[in-house]
Amino acid sequence: MRRFSSILRRLGDAWLLGLVCALLWGPVQSTAQGLVGHSPVALRFDPEYAVPVLHQWYGARHLPETYDQAWYGSRTSYAQESYTRYVSRQLEGRELYDILGNSLGRGWQIYSWTQQQPQSRGSLIDKDRNLASSAGAGNLGFRAYDNFFKRLIIASDQSGDQSYRLMVGDEIWTLFSPLVFYKPRFNGVRLDYAADRVGASLALSRPSDPNDNERTNVTSFLGGHAVVQLADWAGLGFSYVNAHTVQTQVEFDEGNPLYGILSPEQNQPLEKLWVRIRDDSPGKGTVGPRLADFDIVLVDTSGRQLRGSEIGLLPSIEGGLNQGGRLEARDAEVILIEYDLASLDFEDIQSEDLRQVGVELAVANDFRIELASNLQTDGEDFNPEIVFLPVRRASGNVQDNSNTQVVRVDYGLPVANEIFGLDWEVVDWHGLYGQGEVAVNRRFSRYPNPNISKHHQSVQQARAGYLQLAWKADPYLIYAETFSMADDYSTSYWLTDSNGRLAYKSPIPQVFEFVDDDDDRDSWPEWQRPFQGWQRNAWPGYDENGDFINDFNQNNGPNSPNLIPDYDEPFLRYRSDRPEFLFGIDLNHNGTIDRFENDDRPDYPYRRDHRGFNAYVQGRVGPDARLLLGRQDMRLIAGDGHTRAWYGLVTWERALGRARLRIFDHIARVEDTIADDLIQWFQPVGSPGSMRQVRDLLPAQDTWKNVFYTDLQHRLGPDIRLLHRLKWEGWWQQQEADFLRGREGRQRSGLVGLIDKAEWSLPIGLGVLEPRWKSEYRRQRPFSTRLPVATSLEQTLFILWTQPLMAEQVGVSYFPRYGRQLFNTEIQVGLELSRFWLLEGRYEEIDQDFSAWTGVVQLSNRTAYEGYRLTTRGGLQFTRRHFDGRPSQGTSRLFLSILAGLD
Repeated sequence: MRRFSSILRRLGDAWLLGLVCALLWGPVQSTAQGLVGHSPVALRFDPEYAVPVLHQWYGARHLPETYDQAWYGSRTSYAQESYTRYVSRQLEGRELYDILGNSLGRGWQIYSWTQQQPQSRGSLIDKDRNLASSAGAGNLGFRAYDNFFKRLIIASDQSGDQSYRLMVGDEIWTLFSPLVFYKPRFNGVRLDYAADRVGASLALSRPSDPNDNERTNVTSFLGGHAVVQLADWAGLGFSYVNAHTVQTQVEFDEGNPLYGILSPEQNQPLEKLWVRIRDDSPGKGTVGPRLADFDIVLVDTSGRQLRGSEIGLLPSIEGGLNQGGRLEARDAEVILIEYDLASLDFEDIQSEDLRQVGVELAVANDFRIELASNLQTDGEDFNPEIVFLPVRRASGNVQDNSNTQVVRVDYGLPVANEIFGLDWEVVDWHGLYGQGEVAVNRRFSRYPNPNISKHHQSVQQARAGYLQLAWKADPYLIYAETFSMADDYSTSYWLTDSNGRLAYKSPIPQVFEFVDDDDDRDSWPEWQRPFQGWQRNAWPGYDENGDFINDFNQNNGPNSPNLIPDYDEPFLRYRSDRPEFLFGIDLNHNGTIDRFENDDRPDYPYRRDHRGFNAYVQGRVGPDARLLLGRQDMRLIAGDGHTRAWYGLVTWERALGRARLRIFDHIARVEDTIADDLIQWFQPVGSPGSMRQVRDLLPAQDTWKNVFYTDLQHRLGPDIRLLHRLKWEGWWQQQEADFLRGREGRQRSGLVGLIDKAEWSLPIGLGVLEPRWKSEYRRQRPFSTRLPVATSLEQTLFILWTQPLMAEQVGVSYFPRYGRQLFNTEIQVGLELSRFWLLEGRYEEIDQDFSAWTGVVQLSNRTAYEGYRLTTRGGLQFTRRHFDGRPSQGTSRLFLSILAGLD
């Protein structure tokens, strides 16, 4: 028995030892299986890991994706074994999970936008800025969002007739409707959905730094547009856009988040409040705005209303002329009223105890009311400038006190801006075509007080809308358009900086635009705004050849900028003519054809503060001619001005064998007192050009004007082509001569322009000789007497020679009578000789005669490379101008360029 007991005791010790060894050997065996090639198991909690061991683990317990073992499975000795990366080179990024804990696989997070409230710096946009330090990325600083995906990511899905597409990008072309939202380079998130008769778009953005940053105070934007196809010929659209101030340190559900919130920098007790009253139409009228009475109205946090005149809170007043007990501010005069709220002390009520402040003003005539405070500045840290913002304008230009009224305006700082829009279209319903839109703009502001959570909100509202209708019953057409655009209709909102400040005045306006200014339609806005691309120069006009490049500067591009208009550039000037030599309609009567105008205003279909209509009737006279008669009538709503015109248009076009003749004549009787200032390109001869302000001198206040234009294109044989273009424009003033002299205007003004062109393509062997000739005659008589009458003649001769090299290889075969072959390698030589005579007066761009010559040698090669057609150009160009009254000018250019394209 004693021996049997000893055997049992030994078996028990062996069993216990075996159990301990099994528990310790399990992890080693599991790791060893991974090392010998067994398939790695998924991440899980294994029983063999649950051992009561206090020893620290020095490595990851379970890394099946790298086939690595823990500290007890191998030793780190690199004398005989090469060092291996912790993660395989074929596996990039790291394991990612969604918010529910589901594995998304291994990769990079290239874009993330989160907003967490309440939390400091709770708004975060991350465009893989930390990718260089993430697993597998190394230290190359590679950013997939910028470099690989080119700042555009698209996700999509489709089922039956339903589909959606989600886009994240920095430059997404986006248009909801002309009055509500147009951003050619929208930086944010866009979601589009489409079904059989329904479509919708959603746009989200953080305009205040939309690229990689953590922010507490931000400006957020959201917008949507939905379209319902009511019938095959009718559609209805709904739009909504909103931009508002967000502070992530407060809870999301504190009030309506779309109505905005005051940032800590804004939410301070008010110390000073200024009210400014001035003439809304200075220089027009015999009297100015008049102020009969005024008072400040205060509401404390308990709801009690106090008046400044009753509690002794009286302002200081500057400016204005006393007219029978009323203050008047005419032309440049202003009335300035200042309230010192910091000195308020009535029954222990101080500025920090107020929840609402407003002013009441008894005003008359053509007034403009503006408000400012110590919190409304240009955003500078030292010596900030107080900025006044308009809050109310009188309608029209009243001069007889008939609009006397008491105006009540509440003061507040802007926190949000929103627009509701409704648009529709009709396409060929029994010959009827139409489109239109109405929009309501609401701007929210709140009165600052850090001691209360719910701030008093005030709302300003403005409306805009238009309707276009056309009824077509061949050979007749009736067209009508009517519109109304409030002066204070706004499609912009302030951007808050990282400290929560708004800069109400800045060399670069710190605003986010719902509707951008892109007059030349090249997807680059012409004004500078934060965090978006822009261009300073613009040449608006038609893209008649359909290459998406403005026809007046064909060789201008982002990678090779060229700021010389084609009509002033050697060799290119043969094909391009100045805009003033072309025909077009000028319905704002400022002397510039409408399609060539550039300004610094949003691209609304109509200008703000305008209301009126335009209509015409058109009929065909035979197969080649048409006659049009129309009426235009519009006025300023808050400003002082009107435009009234009767006009007619005759067009005739006829093909005559190898020739085409066109004739246009536009005659109008105009009364126009609305100024339409522009920003146009000015190109002096021999000097760099630039954009400049062009004032509308109102040359059609009471005027007859007529524009006659004709051109003729024809051929002499198969190789000689000719073009003749004539434009005669005349303006005849109907005002008295003395009145015109006071305006510094001429009784008669206008332009006579004549252009003749000829070109000949002469094959000589495998080469081609192309002589060209262009004659340009211009007689210009400006409306302003400050500009002299000028007459000029310019003759230009072009000689181009193209000689193929390596002639046995051609890119396009030769077909007799249908065109010559296109050789892969060619050398081209060009010579341009020009002579300019200033026959009378002078122009702004040139004041003396000159002659010029330009020579160029260019070697061109076309070849296939990596699936693309490669075009290589290299050469040398010389230009020399000889002026009669100043030293000559010479320039040279050496160039080499390579273009890769598909055709």
